[in-house]
Amino acid sequence: MSVQRYETVDGSRWRVRWREPTGRMRSRTVTSKREALALDSDVKARKFKGEALPRPTKDTVADAYEQWLRLRGSNLAPQTIDVYRYVWNAHVRKQGFDAHRLTDLVTDPVLIEELIAGMRDQGVGPAAQRKTLVVLSAVLSAAVQWKKIATNPVWRMPKPSARPQRHPHPFPPLLIERIKLRLQRRQTKSGPYRAVGDATLVSLLSYAGLRPGEALALTWGDVGQRTLAVDKAVADGVIGATKTGTIRTVPLVEPLRQELGLWRALSGEHSDEAFLFPGSDGEPWSRTQLNNWRGRVWRPVMEGLAVESKLDRLAKAIPYDCRGSFVSLHLRAGASPLEVAAWAGHSPQVMFRHYANVIEELVGEPRLSAEEQINRARTAVQERSARELDRLMVDLFENPTLRQPGSCEASIIFYDPNPRPA
Repeated sequence: MSVQRYETVDGSRWRVRWREPTGRMRSRTVTSKREALALDSDVKARKFKGEALPRPTKDTVADAYEQWLRLRGSNLAPQTIDVYRYVWNAHVRKQGFDAHRLTDLVTDPVLIEELIAGMRDQGVGPAAQRKTLVVLSAVLSAAVQWKKIATNPVWRMPKPSARPQRHPHPFPPLLIERIKLRLQRRQTKSGPYRAVGDATLVSLLSYAGLRPGEALALTWGDVGQRTLAVDKAVADGVIGATKTGTIRTVPLVEPLRQELGLWRALSGEHSDEAFLFPGSDGEPWSRTQLNNWRGRVWRPVMEGLAVESKLDRLAKAIPYDCRGSFVSLHLRAGASPLEVAAWAGHSPQVMFRHYANVIEELVGEPRLSAEEQINRARTAVQERSARELDRLMVDLFENPTLRQPGSCEASIIFYDPNPRPA
């Protein structure tokens, strides 16, 4: 191996030469002595470790991205690919960064840090910076595997901090039942049929803990007498694996089982292969259909409740937030956090990290079955005025544990007014 300097009309250049195990000589030219010494050290280290040596390539970052997208893009969810395309076009291609050769990034990793610094100077947030590095790292990792470059320089780079994880604040059953009641009373072109379907979807998200994509992928064959089989999810109209790639069984509480039975009878669907909530063409919902549902059905209901109850946080709630209610229901019923994590499709680490506040709040609280919690909330919604329900909701959000039975009116939803002797 050797590092040789030579002159050109454009200035000095450095050539790094080495011999492959086959005896064939290889060389690469770089524009600075620092790059040359770094490449020479890398080749020596890889020879010593018995790793593959870098092969001469003139591929640019743009070339590698197009090849990666063509060969590996189909392995990712459509929504993920759309996000990757967006950040690439907005922050890599638009800045002309993809014109760099792959070898430039290896010999001079500061180019990548300059890209991120430029994004930061333009006011681009940490989340977008991090996503840009994620997709760039995926492209460079593929280039390493294809032996176009020796190493991925993004691996050891400091990454911008991700957005702080928001602790979930599960909706109490009282709020879920109020949402459903308002959905059922909506005037739709399809009459009460569509309104009942919307309310049933919210019940499924809240009382079975499904992610929206999992709920929309359910078929009637997945619904048992006591359990739901969750083994797939919808992403932009395409059926695929669940978010974690796992198959799980979820307990089916009696109030939800009855709702699903009524919805099946109303929809007139008897085939086990049919979706519980098919799109207008009988196929899974597209992303546009889901976004329309969130904007035209879900959001007006939540904004109305936020104004009337003066709980501003409700206006920003999304359907995914209903999922936390399932966790809270079963923790209050006495199920172990590990058991609830398995039902919800969480790892134990996610359960204890994201729901630590919920678990802590329920320590030492009286147990009440999920069915009883739901039924008491339904009774309250049916028998009380909107003003009374607004006051109850404020009590529940301000006093999530209600440690002293009778300390506030909302305790009727969680405590038996005539408890039996121990």
